[in-house]
Amino acid sequence: MSRLTNHQSLVLFFVLAFGISWLVFMPIVLWGAPLSLIAVASFGPSLAAVITHRAATGSYHAFSFYSTVQRTLLAATSGAVLVTLAYVVLPGLVLADPRKLKWGILASLGVYNYSTLLGGPLGEEPGWRGYALPRLEVRFGPTRASLLLALVWTAWHLPLFLVPRWESLPLWSYALVLAGMSVILTWGANLARCSIVPAIVIHSAFNTATRYLNGLFAGTEPRPIPFELVFPMCGIFVAFILIITTRGRLAYQVREVEVPVADKILIRRN
Repeated sequence: MSRLTNHQSLVLFFVLAFGISWLVFMPIVLWGAPLSLIAVASFGPSLAAVITHRAATGSYHAFSFYSTVQRTLLAATSGAVLVTLAYVVLPGLVLADPRKLKWGILASLGVYNYSTLLGGPLGEEPGWRGYALPRLEVRFGPTRASLLLALVWTAWHLPLFLVPRWESLPLWSYALVLAGMSVILTWGANLARCSIVPAIVIHSAFNTATRYLNGLFAGTEPRPIPFELVFPMCGIFVAFILIITTRGRLAYQVREVEVPVADKILIRRN
């Protein structure tokens, strides 16, 4: 039997996720430690999920890796395509003449490096989408849960905005990017019935977006439109289409999870 309510579990999870990661962020912010420590800090949400689930239920099984091979492949592939459409193809079409873009970059494997997985997806997604999202969806529904998690996700990154060496968009633009990404990730996770593999793949696809864009615009002068506006709004557009076409459900279905009898919650399942 669970020892914590759903609300208490979420509070503990978020406190631990911030605490563990920010503890690693601080040497980067205060003393200029190597940026590679960000990869270590990114495992804060996953570690928080395991600790919280152990405290709540006595089990270490905080998240599922995959449901079925077919669902996992479908969710991972379609999610990665949507991210590429939202954060590479659409910005390219808006910012430049499509005939002058180097579309061949989309077939290149050279954009992938260690940060594709270790720059967030592998460490964050088991916590954000594997543990927190299903519990937030029960209380707020898939769309509101996605936006709430995007807000938390943005706040989790805040210390990095104090690091001059960390290249990023302005905070307002970054928050909008994560809002769009959060909706796409929710749809992918729900489609795969809570498995974390598609979320990791989709997040990894996003991590390659700027490198794809650099190749796409090679030798091409973009139109004088603010990138910090176009980039997030393209993602918001795709997220909005997802919300409309799924009527706000984002592939959400209901199932039971291990919780106290007095606080039984329902989340997705086949």
